[in-house]
Amino acid sequence: MTSPDKRVPAGAYAGPAGTGAGLPSLQKLTWQSAQQSIISGVMQSFQGVGAATTNINNATAQAMSAATAAAVGASGAQSTATAAQDTSTANASAIAALQTQQQQTQVGGASVTDNFSSWNTASWATFRSGPVADVSVVNGQAGITKSGNTGNGSVGALWKTPLLTDSESVSVVLGAVNQAGSNDLGSGPVIRAAADLSSFVWAAVSTTSVALGYGVRSGGTTTFTQWVGGSQFSISTGDTITLTAVGNSYTVQINGVGALNYHDTSAVSPVGSTNRWVGFISTYLQQSSAWGTSSYYGFDFDSFAAADTASPPIVGTGWSLYRQNTSSVAQSAGANVLTAPVFDTVRQTNNINLIDLGTGQIQVTKSGWYVISVGFQWDTAAGSNPYWTVLYTAPAAGGTWTAIRFAGEAMGSNQYDTSATFVVFLGAGTVCAPGFQSGQSAGVRGDAGGVATFFDGTLCSFS
Repeated sequence: MTSPDKRVPAGAYAGPAGTGAGLPSLQKLTWQSAQQSIISGVMQSFQGVGAATTNINNATAQAMSAATAAAVGASGAQSTATAAQDTSTANASAIAALQTQQQQTQVGGASVTDNFSSWNTASWATFRSGPVADVSVVNGQAGITKSGNTGNGSVGALWKTPLLTDSESVSVVLGAVNQAGSNDLGSGPVIRAAADLSSFVWAAVSTTSVALGYGVRSGGTTTFTQWVGGSQFSISTGDTITLTAVGNSYTVQINGVGALNYHDTSAVSPVGSTNRWVGFISTYLQQSSAWGTSSYYGFDFDSFAAADTASPPIVGTGWSLYRQNTSSVAQSAGANVLTAPVFDTVRQTNNINLIDLGTGQIQVTKSGWYVISVGFQWDTAAGSNPYWTVLYTAPAAGGTWTAIRFAGEAMGSNQYDTSATFVVFLGAGTVCAPGFQSGQSAGVRGDAGGVATFFDGTLCSFS
C-alpha cells in the first residue's frame, strides 16, 4: 500500500477514523480467530479421542467378557473331562474286580481285589529299596508317598495271602500319571513272588513303554532285570495292565490286548507253592541339576485284582489223615496226645503244615473257625474203662499241650470205637493234635479204607 512516489498516505494503515479497522485491530482479530480455531480443533480432537477411548474400552470389555466366558467354558470342559476320566477309571476298576470274581467262580482257587479306599497294612506287606517313603493312599489311589523321598528307589507291595496255583493273573488299573512320561519311569504289577520278595516277576509301564522281567531282593535292596520291552505304546490313566503267569511263561496285556510275552526257559524265577504271592511295584526317581532337584513318580494305582486262572488240586484249607495198617499201636493209659505214632497215610492236606504224621500234629496257617473230627478204633473193648476222644492244642510247634475238648465217651464190653467232632477257633500258627483219655492201656488199629481211625479238619469261616 505504497504510492508511486513512495509516500504513505495518511491513514493508510490506520483505517478510517473511528472504524477500528487499522492494522492493530486486524492483527488482534487474526490471533483471536487463530486461537479460537486452534482450541476448537484441539477440542474436537479430544472429543474424537474420547470417542475412540470409549470404543476401545467397550471393545476391551467385550474381549474380557469373551475371554472370561472362554475361561469358564474351558474350566467346565476340564471339569467334565476330569469327571469323565474319573468315571472311566472307576469303571475299569469295577470291570477288573468283576472279571476276577468271575474267574474264581469258574475255576475255584483264590482271588483278591482292592479298590484302595485306604491302605490296609493288615492285608499288605511292603518292601522298600532305597531312601524312599512307604506306600500310601490318596484320593483312592495307591503309590509311593509324595514326600519324604531323598533318592532313587522303589516299594514292592505284596498281598499277604498267596494264591493257590502256578497259573495266575494280576491286574492294576492305572491312576494318576504323575511323571510316568519322563525317563521311562515304570510302575506295575508283580506276580510269582516269594513271601519276602526275594524273587518275583514284574511288569512296568510308563506313558509310552512296557517292560517285563524278573527281580530279586537281598539285604534290603531290590534289583530288577528286564527280559523284554517295547516303547511303541500309548498308556494313560484308566488303562488296565494285566500280568499273567502259566508255569514259567509270562504275558503282559494292556486293556486285554497282548503287549509282551516271555518264556523263562532257564527258570531263573522260581515256580511253585513258595512263589505264589502277588502285588505291585511303585517307583521313584530323583535328579539334581544346576536348577535344583526334580522328583519323578511312576503311575499310581486305582485298583488291584488277582486270581488263580486254573483250578487248584484242592480248594480250601484242611487235612485228612488216617491209619491204613490193621495192626495195633499201643497207647498208654491216661489223658494224652498219642503216645506212639498211629497215622500212616495222608488222604489230603492244603494250606496247613503237617508237623508230624504219626501223631497227627497239624499247624494251621490261617486264623478262623475249624470243624475237626477224630476217630479211633481200639483193639480192646472199653469195658468199665471208658474211652474219651480229646482235642489238644499248643501255641506253636514244640509248645505245651492243652486239652480244649473232651467228647465221644464209649463204654461197655462191645465198645471198640470212639469218635467226636469239634468246632473250635484256631489262631494262625496254632498246632493241634488228636488225643484220648482212658483208664486202661490199649492199642489203636486201622483199616484199608481209613474209615475207623482218622483225623480230619477244615477251615469253615475266616475274616
